[in-house]
Amino acid sequence: MIYEHEAELKDRVESLIWRRLRECPRVVVDTSDYLAVAAGTVLRVDGNDYYILTEATEGRFGISEQPKYWVKHAIDLTTGARKVIKLVFHEQFTTRVGLFKVHCRRSPDKESAVLEAVEGDPAFMQGVTVRDPAGNNIRIIDLIRGKTLFNHIAELQLSHEAYTVQALPDILARLVGCTEAMASLHDRGLTHGDIRNDHILVESDTGRYRWIDFDYTINYSDFDIWSMGNVLTYAVSKGIITCRSAIRAGVELSEDDALLFYGYRVANVRKVHPHVPRELNDLLMRFSHGSTDFVSSFDELAEGLRVAAAALRPAS
Repeated sequence: MIYEHEAELKDRVESLIWRRLRECPRVVVDTSDYLAVAAGTVLRVDGNDYYILTEATEGRFGISEQPKYWVKHAIDLTTGARKVIKLVFHEQFTTRVGLFKVHCRRSPDKESAVLEAVEGDPAFMQGVTVRDPAGNNIRIIDLIRGKTLFNHIAELQLSHEAYTVQALPDILARLVGCTEAMASLHDRGLTHGDIRNDHILVESDTGRYRWIDFDYTINYSDFDIWSMGNVLTYAVSKGIITCRSAIRAGVELSEDDALLFYGYRVANVRKVHPHVPRELNDLLMRFSHGSTDFVSSFDELAEGLRVAAAALRPAS
């Protein structure tokens, strides 16, 4: 609902943030300048008011968190629910990933198409698209409370051998579900576009793995599959094993033992951790520089992952 009277708007915000405001928040209706939708303002769109708390941040691989000024944390003033609001931000760039030159472009409308396609599917973040009076695409996303798969694995205080026995079977079983969900998305002619281990959230109250962030489009049709290979390698390795660190530890590696997409990372994990089942390592090697048997679809990958994960279960 819209709080048309300033006193009502101010009172409603104060009741939800548990502190007094000196004045009524400024109301924004046009998001063409996403910087104007700042912390402490109210976004009024599609017959509803949202109080903006702060900008989202993103940090990976030891890099300090960087603000994403077009992504806002907010409170729905009607329901009191926490939301993530994504505004229009256009960027495009070309990068080299392994042997491939990949063109990336942000597309809010593409993300909206994914949100519509996965409505009601708990394997994906949920949200709706609305438009402001200027026609700007605004995605209102339900907040998922949890941590990224990247952090979930990194924070496990286990030796690799203990991790392989105690934690990895459940992680791989849940990644089978992620892979099946991505197969379903691809079957509908859509892609993720930016598959990474920090774009899978581990939901706090359920432990469910959920895909987030679909606004990248890419010009390479198999990019999602190869990117999923990087995620699986991270999960099995319990982090990133660089070729340099492995060689320094006395492991003999060749170029064929490295990931094709990221040539500085080890794909042949058994050379570093011999207790990793061969079936699982063989699946990872299908994403390596030396592979001649590449994975061609998410359905194929899901089946291969089910077989490989079974090798981790102890014999009855």
